[in-house]
Amino acid sequence: MSIYGGMFSGVSALAAQSQAFGIISDNIANVNTVGYKDTKARFQTLVTESITNSRYSPGGVLARPFVNPEKQGLLQGTTSQTDLAIVGDGFFVVNENSDPNNNGGDYLLTRAGSFVQDEDGNLVNNAGFFLQGWRTDSSGNIVNATTQDQLSSLETINLAGFTSVSNPTTEAQLAVNLPANATTSSTQTTNLTVYDSLGVDHLLTINWTKSAAANIWDYSIDVTNKAGTTSAGIVTGTVEFDAADGTIEDVDGGGLANGALAQTTVPITAVQLGSGAAASSITINWGTVGQSNGMSQLSRGYEATLLNQNGSSPSTLIAVEVDADGVVTARFENGDTRPIYQLAIGTVPASTELKSENGNAYTLSSGSGDLLLTEAGLQGAGTIEASALESSTVDLSDEFADLIITQRAYSAATRLITTGDELLDEIIRVKR
Repeated sequence: MSIYGGMFSGVSALAAQSQAFGIISDNIANVNTVGYKDTKARFQTLVTESITNSRYSPGGVLARPFVNPEKQGLLQGTTSQTDLAIVGDGFFVVNENSDPNNNGGDYLLTRAGSFVQDEDGNLVNNAGFFLQGWRTDSSGNIVNATTQDQLSSLETINLAGFTSVSNPTTEAQLAVNLPANATTSSTQTTNLTVYDSLGVDHLLTINWTKSAAANIWDYSIDVTNKAGTTSAGIVTGTVEFDAADGTIEDVDGGGLANGALAQTTVPITAVQLGSGAAASSITINWGTVGQSNGMSQLSRGYEATLLNQNGSSPSTLIAVEVDADGVVTARFENGDTRPIYQLAIGTVPASTELKSENGNAYTLSSGSGDLLLTEAGLQGAGTIEASALESSTVDLSDEFADLIITQRAYSAATRLITTGDELLDEIIRVKR
């Protein structure tokens, strides 16, 4: 009968409003939780029979939680470079294990970017989830780019391995003037410190000898290793200068065109280095043919105005920086910088269908669609804001307003049950 149906409808209303109260309570409790997304109670009707012109059968109500994990929260600035926030769509990819490729562990998605280094140098947030990304080479290219769409290509971002690094010398740039009035067979010497793959410094010496031919100098390159052993004449050749303006015209008789870059490659074997480092190859840039940006032959005396090389000795990591594209760059004490990781951003077709997990994280569900791994700013993914955290999306004024409405609705539902009881009591009294 409709009285019983009305009472059961009241019971379902109590259950639905109770669930709404629980949702509101969780929202208020997480008003200061970084990256938390507020949940809303959405109600739907329960129908037992179809309504007709002459009959109505009470059904009830059901509360369903709804959350949008990609809802943008306000950003709060911090003083930590490893505090990260996403501006736009997407999630940080994290794992509950610091070494998922070897020890397993579930991959999760989160917007909570309060990452700090643990005792092993791993970046981990306050829920204990480890930040995932792709390792890069010294040029910022992803090492395993061919498989970067797979979760197995990710690794935990670890800064401990970069506490002290060195850069081997691969290029050197010279701007040296050789005296135009030098006599035949007169010599000059250019010294340059270079570094091997282990950060050991060696002396590269370029010996210049004025040729009998006009505007030509012969060169011979020696390398003296850290132990003091000299390997003489590793590379020999000639540099020819333009008689009109003293700029470089050709190297080693190669017939370089105007505007071409004049270069010489110096191969150094592991034996010649004698430090245990791998063999190296250094490209020396003499300058541009026809331009005054490198070697020159003018009437003034010998002068070295630029002796640059891209190597460095071991140096200590002092800071990390994360740019808007999610590139993690290490900054070292000697002023060098090196890209070391690329953050992975995860996106799904239906983020509202993700399954909530402990620690303000989410996992895929049958309705969320497949996970797409991408870089920040690409394929619809948001950008990264370093030294910032995404605030909770909870609005206390909205929550307290909803709390009042829920309380009133719950009280009204109890009246349905008590009123139904009174109606049944009247029916029982008919027999008396």
